[in-house]
Amino acid sequence: MPPLKEHPVEIFFETLLVLVCVGVLAFAGLTVKKLYQGQR
Repeated sequence: MPPLKEHPVEIFFETLLVLVCVGVLAFAGLTVKKLYQGQR
C-alpha cells in the first residue's frame, strides 16, 4: 500500500464517493420508511 502523501486527490475522491454512497443509502432508507408508514 503506497503512502497517503502520493495521491491525496485519489484519497479525497474515494472518501467523497463513500460519503455520497452513505448519504444516498440513508436518504433512500428514510424515503422507504416514510412511504411504508404512510401506506399503513
